[in-house]
Amino acid sequence: MSDLQQRVAELGLKILGVLEVDEEERLPALPDGETARQLLLIGNAGPEMWPVFSVSAEYADGTDNPLDRWSQRVAEQLSGEFAVTPLFPFGGPPHWPFVSWAKRARACHSSPLGMALHPRYGLWHAYRFALLTDALPELAEHLSETVNDSAADCVDCSQPCLSACPVDAFTGQQYLYKTCAEFLASEPNHHCNHFGCAARRACPVGEEYLYPAAQAAFHTEVFVRVNTD
Repeated sequence: MSDLQQRVAELGLKILGVLEVDEEERLPALPDGETARQLLLIGNAGPEMWPVFSVSAEYADGTDNPLDRWSQRVAEQLSGEFAVTPLFPFGGPPHWPFVSWAKRARACHSSPLGMALHPRYGLWHAYRFALLTDALPELAEHLSETVNDSAADCVDCSQPCLSACPVDAFTGQQYLYKTCAEFLASEPNHHCNHFGCAARRACPVGEEYLYPAAQAAFHTEVFVRVNTD
């Protein structure tokens, strides 16, 4: 394991994808002014991030967007330690194409719910930031952790995810997120508020990486608050 991989793991995060930089993307330079050669997609998968984030100052201070602020702080720490350039899926402009990057890195494919499905972690992952680096040969192993034919898992699946939502917010073509948020706001004791989205939990891929209740409830509370203001 490289020093960078180990440091990322200490934060409860993972390198979820690695791709070669396309010079036409006009991405920022590395801290030393050199052109980046790799982009690492850094995110959480399963419950490992929660014990780290949930004791952070950002989580405790009661200010908006604690997870984004924590992600920015730890990414900037990594930048100082390893001379990498961080990019974020929030803020902007510019608005960086994280989903497109993940597909290029063959780290996910689209599920019937419209969420990115990872071949190992299922729907229980998220991209928190990216790191631009020089080429790191020791990370080549991540290039082989690809989707391959895992998209067929959804084609051959009975897709219980599409019928698990209590308000049919997932149609297979779109996600009626306002319908979802308004229902959760009106039913604070519903299990989706306490354990996470029922449709997401119905997916059989990556079941062992389900978020713990506290983590799921945190994300749900943020989702409801943002979409019912």
